[in-house]
Amino acid sequence: MARPPTLSPYPTDNGCTPGDAAACIGRDVAAAACIPALGLLIGASLGLNVPLDARTCAWLMLPACVCALVLWYRRTTIAATSVIAFGFLIGGEALTVYASDRALHSSIRQVLNQEFGGFLIGSIGPAGRHDPVPTRAVLVEDASPRDGFVSLRTEIVAVRLRGVWRDVEGGVTVSVNGAAGDQLIAQWRAGRTIEAAVTYRRPVRYLNEGVPDFERDLALAGTTLFGTIKSGLLIEVVSDGSYLAEFSADVRAHVRRAIEQWIEPHDPISAAIASAVLIGDRTGLPDETREALQAAGTYHVI
Repeated sequence: MARPPTLSPYPTDNGCTPGDAAACIGRDVAAAACIPALGLLIGASLGLNVPLDARTCAWLMLPACVCALVLWYRRTTIAATSVIAFGFLIGGEALTVYASDRALHSSIRQVLNQEFGGFLIGSIGPAGRHDPVPTRAVLVEDASPRDGFVSLRTEIVAVRLRGVWRDVEGGVTVSVNGAAGDQLIAQWRAGRTIEAAVTYRRPVRYLNEGVPDFERDLALAGTTLFGTIKSGLLIEVVSDGSYLAEFSADVRAHVRRAIEQWIEPHDPISAAIASAVLIGDRTGLPDETREALQAAGTYHVI
């Protein structure tokens, strides 16, 4: 009795054969992945340039999902694909609008504006003068020694106003005045929580027509305000980071020591580039080197 022919699950009208099924699957998957990827990218671009409400975008996703299911069930491929792409576009726009709104109107700005005035990003300013505010923050990066001060990138988690701790959020770059000792700087590692009295200020804004809004760009990049601490002696480390954060900080410290021992004596710029490439520490890079790398299109390497 003759054996019936085996039917391949892969169509043969698109040039695929059972022998190259894996290649066909990979091609089809790559083509299908382009639809959500393009939708998300276009939606993210629209979210940054077209003011829409994130909740409106989220509500539009519900009928888009229903339409996509109905069209897929009825095997209308082109229409279903178009609706799916529209759904991802709306999703990308909703996520972008929500994230940019949180960045531009962070709760730390709102709380400080209620107490001192002038801190909202839409206001002309200047920010209201105030005494240093007791602040609790999580370090986002290791401390970066600069000429005459130390820079700390932090995520603010609470401020104490009128004797009450209030939970807030917002990225703040803090300058610690004076030259801090190496032992103090070594304690300010990414992931740890610190407390100190911080004086807040807004980034400089230029209101000339055609000049980019530096304050808005910084907020979207993660820095909503600047802060100042009078001395490193006023900073208290109240808790360490997670095990992974502390282990990562130990590795970065070891890399810095090795670079200082073996590379920096020969060429400080080479040591700065090595630190930037290996652990992302770009504090030692001269401005000329930054500009040269940017002009060459290789700044992304560091």
